[in-house]
Amino acid sequence: MAPPSVQDGTNAAAPPSVVVTPPASKTSIKEKDPAVSVLARGPRLETVAAENGVLITRVSPPSTPSTERTAHLSTEAIDRPKAAGRVRANSFKARPSLFDWDHLEDTKNPMRGFFTLFWMTMAAYLTAILYYNWKENGIFIGRKLSTQMFNQGSELLCAEIVLILSLFSVVILEKLFIALEPVFIRGYIPPRSILLFQHIYQASWFAICIGYVYTREGWSWTQSGCFTLHSIAMLMKQHSYLSYNSEMLFKRTKVQKYKSRMDELAALMKKLEDDSPQAEEYNAEWELCREKAQHTQVELSKGDTTFPNNVTFANFADYLCVPSLVYELEFPRTGRIRPWYLFEKTVGTAGILVILYVTIEHFIYPVLEDMPNQTFFESLARLILPFMVAYLLLFHIIFECICNWFAEITRFADRQFYDDWWNSVTFDEYARKWNKPVHEFLLRHVYLESISTYKLSQQNATFLTFFLSSCLHELVMIVLARKVRMYLFGLQMLQIPLIFISRWSKLKRYPRIGNGFFWFSMYTGPPLLAVAYCREVLVNSP
Repeated sequence: MAPPSVQDGTNAAAPPSVVVTPPASKTSIKEKDPAVSVLARGPRLETVAAENGVLITRVSPPSTPSTERTAHLSTEAIDRPKAAGRVRANSFKARPSLFDWDHLEDTKNPMRGFFTLFWMTMAAYLTAILYYNWKENGIFIGRKLSTQMFNQGSELLCAEIVLILSLFSVVILEKLFIALEPVFIRGYIPPRSILLFQHIYQASWFAICIGYVYTREGWSWTQSGCFTLHSIAMLMKQHSYLSYNSEMLFKRTKVQKYKSRMDELAALMKKLEDDSPQAEEYNAEWELCREKAQHTQVELSKGDTTFPNNVTFANFADYLCVPSLVYELEFPRTGRIRPWYLFEKTVGTAGILVILYVTIEHFIYPVLEDMPNQTFFESLARLILPFMVAYLLLFHIIFECICNWFAEITRFADRQFYDDWWNSVTFDEYARKWNKPVHEFLLRHVYLESISTYKLSQQNATFLTFFLSSCLHELVMIVLARKVRMYLFGLQMLQIPLIFISRWSKLKRYPRIGNGFFWFSMYTGPPLLAVAYCREVLVNSP
């Protein structure tokens, strides 16, 4: 996971204005419908693209559901004139994956031939390995890694099922919070107390998951790593779900308080004489409450979904399948599921898995097993190229195959799970581009929340984000190695001074140098960590 940058639009513009007709007199106030009906036709938020390409959220007039409109994919919504709104750092829109073949063809990308070259190279690479293994050892593929992967596989499968089922408890929790809304409205319990309960629950859930995998003696590194990474991802999912809906509950509570005050004012004004000096004061307060209520209610709806109607098990199950770590009332959706596209991604996943398996089995494992007979630098030199191949294959299978596969079955339209991270000049640019789902989570729920809720400065929020990301990375290594060595944590935190150095004006003049240093770090970093951790186990252990 990589932390976000402070350059992702954290400064919000002024909130959108809601145009309403104010009451002209005390009589008009008396004759108005109750506050609920006044707000029932209130505006909604819509996310659109501004002229400079930045997404903004603006107020749209109320509309009825239409079969011609697909959520957030309407070309009419995008083509409307620019409106005032606040910049949303975590908005989704329909966009394809950079390596999607259809996208490369549609845009006539001059590099699209490299897509074919990649797969032909992988086929030649795999064929050569299988041939030489058969010629030298009499087998096509070794079985060491597969033995580790499927050892006690049934226990891992049961643990994964229990983990997924346990996630649905957050829906019950959120329903409980919603049921307590009258208590929050009357002020018996402060609404922000939900945050404390939420953090206690999440910490307990995560501690149980990590404690369970840490005590599994028979699990291999592949099984322990898989379960740990899945637990971290699901922790992010449920945190975003609870945080988003709890924030909606806070705003709904405010709306209900404004409505109650509006009804109280209307009742008071009915008892006043026409020339009472308090009439104008009550009228102004009523109008202020109505304006605040409408501004707040706007954020309770998105598209055709309104809080709390979204708090259902079906909605949460859909969110679990959507390849996003941040929750929204509605995501942009495509019109249909393409069977051929699913087939293409399934075959791609299977093919990359085979190549990745062969790379680890025949180019990485032999070096690790022979590490006691090698110097530190000999091991590092032999692992540099295999680790880079494995890294690129992992990137492709996760962000281009698996994420797109789940996006297709859920009709999730925002396929930009990564950006051109290979052109990165600085590490903060790499952090923003290579893993956008995690970046979006860290941006919304760590960086922005630490600024808005805990009033941290941008520099401190950036440090906190890096620190949390580094801790989670190191936690995975602790579970795998069963030791605390902090090598990965140290390299992660080392990115902070490197980012400040890379922003030096003289270095910015030579982006090729920055990109070269980035790739040098990518080539040497993963094998350096592997050698450091493995030597602790294979060489330095008594």
